[in-house]
Amino acid sequence: MMRKFLKWTGIVAAGIVALALLAILWIFIASGRELGAKHTVARGAMLTIPTDAASIVEGERLARISGCLHCHGDALGGQMVHDFPNIARFVAPNISGSLQDHDDAQLEALIRHGVKFDGTGMLFMPAEMYRHKRDEDVAKIIAYLRTVPRADGVGEQTLIRPIGRFLLAQGIFKTGPRAIETLPAPVKTFDAADPVSHGKHLVMNLCSECHAQTLEGIPMANSPPLSVAKAYSSEQFERLMRDGTGMGDRTFALMTPTSKARFSWLTAAEVDAIYAFLQARSQAAGATAIASRSRRTRVSR
Repeated sequence: MMRKFLKWTGIVAAGIVALALLAILWIFIASGRELGAKHTVARGAMLTIPTDAASIVEGERLARISGCLHCHGDALGGQMVHDFPNIARFVAPNISGSLQDHDDAQLEALIRHGVKFDGTGMLFMPAEMYRHKRDEDVAKIIAYLRTVPRADGVGEQTLIRPIGRFLLAQGIFKTGPRAIETLPAPVKTFDAADPVSHGKHLVMNLCSECHAQTLEGIPMANSPPLSVAKAYSSEQFERLMRDGTGMGDRTFALMTPTSKARFSWLTAAEVDAIYAFLQARSQAAGATAIASRSRRTRVSR
């Protein structure tokens, strides 16, 4: 009897091990297929890359507020950006000098579509946010990037760990082009005379990386919905954007370094426009909530 029990126990254990090995194999095959998938970017009108000094200076400013130098380093030589245990170690590659080897359309596909030069999709490159950029802004950024000399680069590459591969295989963790497929049309234009319109464009360009395309925050990043801005006065909000200090002199793991590295380069008019949009958005959400409660009250009667 004991022998029979041990025999069946061994068979069950072997079956569990075999299933586990098959699951691991599937995860690596499926995630590898996703990482190796090729993407085609429809080419629109060719960008006109400026060469004047003022445009290149503005291109650097745009690159800074967009986070290019925050992730890739001041010399664009690359650096480790985030290390999530068991998930992934994200390394921004060395892009200094190497961009000279690729044409404008390839760089535009990299920035706004998250598609690498070999056609595969990028991970952790916030193309979902950069897709909102206007042609002229992308052109100025490219003009600046082409002036950056080649620098010694980081000696490692992004590493996707087992849980990260599982998330990729399940479609929970997506490359840039895969994520963009599911999103509504980008906000590439704005009314310069309307601070709310301008602010919406800026928020989608600069804030949606950490606060999601819905602006409702990302729990994994511990980023709140941007409705929190309604509690800030304009002076408090400007301080938050300039040096990352919130109300009560609070500092934040994500916002504080981001403000110092990126948002401190915003103009006063841009900060005001962002504030105007976030306040208008909160007021609209509040009015919608009140109307909804009113309808429910009428129905309940």
